[in-house]
Amino acid sequence: MTIAPGSDAGASFIEVVAAVAVFAMVAIGLSPALLSARKIADLGKDQSIATALAQDKIEQIRQLPAASVTNGSDGPLQPNGSANGIFPRSWTVTANQPRTGVDLVDVAVTWRERTGTGEIHLTTLVPQ
Repeated sequence: MTIAPGSDAGASFIEVVAAVAVFAMVAIGLSPALLSARKIADLGKDQSIATALAQDKIEQIRQLPAASVTNGSDGPLQPNGSANGIFPRSWTVTANQPRTGVDLVDVAVTWRERTGTGEIHLTTLVPQ
């Protein structure tokens, strides 16, 4: 198919420039929302990792004999639980709380964020 010179077929340069300008304005308008969504996704990911690390420690404490359970800390941990990560973990064990024969266990996991430090605590009761 050939187009004769001087015909009105196709888009003019002005139309293409206008379309690109409209697209650019829409893209610039959406960019803060996309950046915000990315920050929220990162925070959710870090919270999920911290929760999993805290749950792992609680399960480890449940497997130990009651007499050998003490306060402690480890890390900073990577998401898979190995060393040299960004998630320090600490735990406190309060014997006979809230009643005799039951230990109160609190596990805290912290991590660095862009705006400061995030922290999550899981607390549970473990029979002696």
